[in-house]
Amino acid sequence: MSIVPLVKVTLYGPAAEKDAVLDGLQGLGCLHLNDLHRGNAEAVDHTARRSDAREALRYLHDSPVHRRALRHGEKVDCEAVVREVLDVRDRSRALAEERDQLHKWITDLEPWGDFELPDWAQEGDLRFWFYIVPLHQMKRMSAVALPWRVVARDHRFAYVVVMASDQPTCMPVPPVELELRPLSQLRQRLEQVERDLEELDYRRIGLTLYTDVLRETLDEADDRAARQKAARQVLEQDHLFAVQGWAPEARAAALRQFGADHRLAVTIELPGPQDKPPTLLANPSALRGGEDLITFYMTPAYNMWDPSKAVLFAFALFFAMIIADAGYGVLLGVILWAMWKRMGATASGRGLRSVMLTLVIFSIVYGVLLGSYCGVEPAEGSWLGALHILHANDQSMMMWLSIGVGAVHLAGANLVTAWRHRHALHALSGLGWAAIILGGFSVGLGKSYARATLSTLGWRGLVLGGLLVLFFHSERPFSLAPKQLLGRLVDGLKGLLELSKAFGDVLSYLRLFALGLAAVKLAEVFNHMAATSFEAKGVGVLLGVLILLVGHTINFAMGIMGGVVHSLRLNVIEFFNWSLPEEGQRFEALTKKAKQ
Repeated sequence: MSIVPLVKVTLYGPAAEKDAVLDGLQGLGCLHLNDLHRGNAEAVDHTARRSDAREALRYLHDSPVHRRALRHGEKVDCEAVVREVLDVRDRSRALAEERDQLHKWITDLEPWGDFELPDWAQEGDLRFWFYIVPLHQMKRMSAVALPWRVVARDHRFAYVVVMASDQPTCMPVPPVELELRPLSQLRQRLEQVERDLEELDYRRIGLTLYTDVLRETLDEADDRAARQKAARQVLEQDHLFAVQGWAPEARAAALRQFGADHRLAVTIELPGPQDKPPTLLANPSALRGGEDLITFYMTPAYNMWDPSKAVLFAFALFFAMIIADAGYGVLLGVILWAMWKRMGATASGRGLRSVMLTLVIFSIVYGVLLGSYCGVEPAEGSWLGALHILHANDQSMMMWLSIGVGAVHLAGANLVTAWRHRHALHALSGLGWAAIILGGFSVGLGKSYARATLSTLGWRGLVLGGLLVLFFHSERPFSLAPKQLLGRLVDGLKGLLELSKAFGDVLSYLRLFALGLAAVKLAEVFNHMAATSFEAKGVGVLLGVLILLVGHTINFAMGIMGGVVHSLRLNVIEFFNWSLPEEGQRFEALTKKAKQ
């Protein structure tokens, strides 16, 4: 269990010491505060300024060039800096959009030449209408009775100007809208926009001087906001105050000492039946990436279990089965190696790095077992060929492998549920569902491969599991009273109605087979197309190389997207539905962000 045991800590003292105590607790950084006003305290949090400052800081941080930052001790008008940074950002974005539009207008006008329409051609009875006519349709222009002329021509189109009062209906194509300003004027404006953008880039680089100052100022503002929020959660009455929260059990001694140093009364209690403590997860650094995989979706309740390790390895296995290629696993490893140092700069980056490393290892191992190296199988008799024990073309085997992985995954979820309820008869229901899922898989596998013994064991598991669910699914207190027995039986029958859900959830894992097979076949198709092009030699060699690069890049990208999406889905939908029925609250300690 990597859910950290917590204790409920309450500190009492004179109201005059409240601010000093909260500041000290914020320095300790180990207490998740409870709201002793039970949600009745008004929360007023002015975050607009901090939001602007964060946007300004993010904009400066993304600058490609940085100046040496100022020290925080130097006096700086941070509000003025933020205003200037946001002004530079907004003007740069507006000018960049105008530059893109000018490029389009200039490209559209270049075939027509540099001209300026007279006023009568814009607002008079006669107007100029501009058409881009494909060359193969120019023969239809002979039927046009209106004045027209070809002003330019290229290998595909003729650029035709027609004079008419209303839009002509006899033209083979619709007219095009052109910018009214002449080409020379657009080019001059484009040059000015480029110069303005360069000036703004220089200003942005100059403002990176204040990056550290802004960051530290923001941290201080966040700390003040956290203390103000904490003060609203404190109970104050008769010149006394009380502050309460949850802390790791290992920090209880430090909190007792803190209370003694500040002459406070301190009570420390274990969680009671009615308490709902927040959840603090603690995993080894190498496995901490699994926490990010689950907490983006939900936080397990304190009295549940931490599925982060199980999700990490299941996610990696599913990802490997979907990407289904050792060569792609090596390519993913190269990408990870190139980003290794950069990802290690932040805690979130280190977590993602550990996840990617696990994915690389599982992808390479599974790809070797599958015998796929960018769609190429190893030669028979080679040492890689000896490790080739799975065959993507054996669709029956791969289907049952995917279903078996799903059955084991969901049976494991039910075994965890049984372990959590091990002190109650309801635990036998979890064992029953595990037996049903594995029994159903055994029956199907035995019939598919004519294994009577396996089918017999599967039927026994189905019957035994069904009986366990029927009699022990209910959480009512066990009693021999007829009313209680009847109630438990009805609850059991309701539980058995989830058989269709179990069947559907197990079959959901067939997506591993389908996506993996698609990845293998696409790689083989691209290889075959490239080989055919190589046979033509000359330009065919270049075309074959292009097919390999583009084809495998597309297949690799699709494998990553499918692997992430579907692997997460199987964990947070199917797996969590059977093992995590209750969501909890994340542990968020009152702590200081600013450097001391």
